[in-house]
Amino acid sequence: MRILLVTYRYGEEITGGGERYLRELMVRLADRGHEVEVFTTCSRHMVISPFSYLVWDNFLEPGREEDRGVGINRFKAKNPRPRKAQKLVGKLNDLQKKERSYPELITLMAGALRGQREHCYLSGWHELEIWEDGPARWTRGRADLAVGGIGIKGLRIEAYSYLDGHLHVEVPGKGSWEFELEKGRPRELYLDFSPCDGIPVRLHVPQTVRPTEDDRVVGVAVRKVVIEDDEGEHELDLARDWNAFLENGPEKAVGEVLWAAAGTRPRRTSRWHRYLMGPRSPRLERGVMSAARDFDIVLGSMVPMTTMHLAWKAAKKAGKPLVAFPLFHTRDPNHYWMHFKNVLDGADGVEANSPVIAELMTGWGFDAFAVGPGFDLDEFSSPHIDGRRFRDEFGFGDRPLLLWVARKNVYKGYHEAISTLQAVQQEERQVALALIGPDEDHLPVSGEGVYYLGAQPREKVLNAFDACDVFIFPSLHESFCLVFCEAWLRGKPVLGNVYCAAARGLIENGENGYLCADAREYGNRVLELINDPEKARRMGERGREKVLRTRGWDHLVKKMEEKLESIVENRNQA
Repeated sequence: MRILLVTYRYGEEITGGGERYLRELMVRLADRGHEVEVFTTCSRHMVISPFSYLVWDNFLEPGREEDRGVGINRFKAKNPRPRKAQKLVGKLNDLQKKERSYPELITLMAGALRGQREHCYLSGWHELEIWEDGPARWTRGRADLAVGGIGIKGLRIEAYSYLDGHLHVEVPGKGSWEFELEKGRPRELYLDFSPCDGIPVRLHVPQTVRPTEDDRVVGVAVRKVVIEDDEGEHELDLARDWNAFLENGPEKAVGEVLWAAAGTRPRRTSRWHRYLMGPRSPRLERGVMSAARDFDIVLGSMVPMTTMHLAWKAAKKAGKPLVAFPLFHTRDPNHYWMHFKNVLDGADGVEANSPVIAELMTGWGFDAFAVGPGFDLDEFSSPHIDGRRFRDEFGFGDRPLLLWVARKNVYKGYHEAISTLQAVQQEERQVALALIGPDEDHLPVSGEGVYYLGAQPREKVLNAFDACDVFIFPSLHESFCLVFCEAWLRGKPVLGNVYCAAARGLIENGENGYLCADAREYGNRVLELINDPEKARRMGERGREKVLRTRGWDHLVKKMEEKLESIVENRNQA
């Protein structure tokens, strides 16, 4: 086959799990006799500007080169104009905030939560406050709440008003209620209706007020919300807002709501998003559009960059099959835009990396499959890997050592790793945490026992995996989590985020590691493993056996080759 890969950056010196996966896959496809060409930019790094758009370097030389049998065609990237980009970021942020108040979106969210004891305070709410007698949350003039359950038949709200007035409560399709409130006196309100499994709740306060020495406009303070359903009474967490829903709500519901929100946006917003994310490269675009007709199949990578959309356009124009490699993060709103949905809808195949993510994508209507990355098993069995050398070089001695490896940005969970260390230290255990990876957010790292070592050569990273007692990676936004497999290949137990689909797709909880929800749980698991080295060893060994059995490149590249060939054959027959 002649294979064309369109991606935003590519090369041996590029860090990042997705980039490593694609490069190793392309090299191995070339080794099997396929002609592989990569069209990409000259960028080695991209950074997030203070205004949340991407800025690209042109570190590498433009032109064509070869890398282990793969042809690489590089083109210079152009960056957004700062004033225009700042303006567009503001518009998109305002739009996404406004989306959460759309009645149809609130109703859809309630539907997505049907049958689950879940809820989310959407638009119209101020931040949670803690009063002397408990929590409270002020509304604005209008406030929305989506509630799921099983046979919901009643709703009890305790409300407090700053002045005399009225509160209107509506449950669409079930009824509306009006209550009188007296200034300074809490009142319990009860709504009774026919049973259902999910409801949107809308509160309206006709008369709002701006309290003295407070710049907020407030309606009523909600002190408590209790639902009554088939399982009994259940009090709703007043703090559970949109961000909490994205972080740990049911992933199927998160995806349904985010795709629905994307569908409400004007078309021009997709152009704005592509402008802000980049990479913009007119020469790359012309080159891809011209070259696609000479290949049997086009591969496009990855969201939220523009190159996957470019690959889709080129394949469509040339009449060639497209396989998308989105490296999709199921909880990241920045991955849910209609131009990405158009690509995933129109692709002949979508590589989801993880079976868990493939299942979600199939439910969204995409033709998803999961092969995922492989590993050089010989590299990890090298006799030159030496954890003691790493400990001696960086002064860790014989202390229990936690390890985190990734690009250093807040999305990769290093703050949570530091919080875990602090939780362990509260038990008076002298434990160290090593953080390894290139600095992307440039935020200071400090704390007793915390060592940020920056980017390290590959041999030192391998030594670090060998040296650690427990590998911790609390990242929420992942498509595979290669680092778990790398830790396993050195026989180490791993801790991952239970709310990350990719982590759940790899870690068998209690067998080769643990899935954790917060710093306290991570801390408890760390203590359990460092206090029982034999248990830690058994877990790590089970993980190693799993990687050796399922993640060898020879098996996986053949599996991908068969998938690509079947797609080409099906397209030719059609």
